[in-house]
Amino acid sequence: MRLGVVGPTYPIKGGISHYTTLLVRALRKRHDVLFVSYKYQYPTFLYPGTGQTSLDQSPITEEAEFIWHTLKPWTLTRIARRVKESGCDGVVLTWVTHFFGWHIARLTGLIHRIAGCPVILLCHNVKQHEDRPLEGPITRMAFNAVDGFIVHSEEDLGNLRRIRPDAIARKNLHPTYDIFALKGEWTREKARRELGIGEEPMVLYFGAVRPYKGLKWLIQAAPAILATVPGCRIWCVGDYWGGPGEYEKQARELGARYDPEQPANGGVRIVDSYVPNEEVGKYFAATDLVALPYESATQSGIVQIAYGFKKPCLVTNVGGLPEVVLDGRTGYVVPPRDAGAIAMKVAEFFASDAQTRSRFESEIQEWRKVFDWEHMVATIEELIATLKPR
Repeated sequence: MRLGVVGPTYPIKGGISHYTTLLVRALRKRHDVLFVSYKYQYPTFLYPGTGQTSLDQSPITEEAEFIWHTLKPWTLTRIARRVKESGCDGVVLTWVTHFFGWHIARLTGLIHRIAGCPVILLCHNVKQHEDRPLEGPITRMAFNAVDGFIVHSEEDLGNLRRIRPDAIARKNLHPTYDIFALKGEWTREKARRELGIGEEPMVLYFGAVRPYKGLKWLIQAAPAILATVPGCRIWCVGDYWGGPGEYEKQARELGARYDPEQPANGGVRIVDSYVPNEEVGKYFAATDLVALPYESATQSGIVQIAYGFKKPCLVTNVGGLPEVVLDGRTGYVVPPRDAGAIAMKVAEFFASDAQTRSRFESEIQEWRKVFDWEHMVATIEELIATLKPR
């Protein structure tokens, strides 16, 4: 089968770039793949934080053709022509935000007319976490154009059905990001030495910091965590889209901010930085527990990175997170916006014995097989075979 994949890859930074690249890598084990990516993605004002370009020294890459410029609509015609020239049996497009809605609808129409093959929309988030003007009509325009869908959670499947009830769709859980663990560069001892900590308990929040990801609830839980888990390090590492000021202020006002002059007291440590690939493993290898205190979610690649390191996750009961974290087996599931529940489960975890910790690791080792990329490849193969060519 000859397939086309259109989506972000290096040097565009972030989890979606990693996802698309790893998807192409998995597909290329069994198929010929035309991989098309961006010359230009978002206008700068739509991507706060430290920008869109990755500075990774160890990028995750696959051979790609950089054609799509979102401010130059004629590049969509070039993509459709490349799809025809390559003889693709189907094309997978990536959906993240309605900013690309018009582009997706236009590109799909061009692929149908020029190449005559079906188009699948792989949806990372059917609906955005924050309300945006015109999101509904633009999303419907794009979704009505494509032939089939892949989503990662029951919530997104429901959201899709509300927009397009007749959609031909498949659910496939978010595949693993074990590539960071497979590098094998970070042991617990080396990682903790690099971070300047010893054997103190450590909780990690990792990834872009946006309001819906609920970091404030983990920080609000910090005083209770420190009262029951003395010396706990609560590392909050990521690209703070609105800056770290409000979170630093919150931790300081709660008396939970990490004080380097009194390291034995532990506390909240803010690291405002996009973490390049070569540094990701350092934080996950060092930590004991990964926290995702999200207020809303559909799925998260952070869980899949944590599982690669056999680290349990504490997540909230929102979106698809309870589908990937087995409560009491591969981590904990707590109500959203509940700092008390977060603190209670963190205390429960650190009060557990070595046998319980080992059981968590064994459960994660077994459970993460469900998230193998081969399942996603099989889902795409089946869906392309199901869809009728235009």
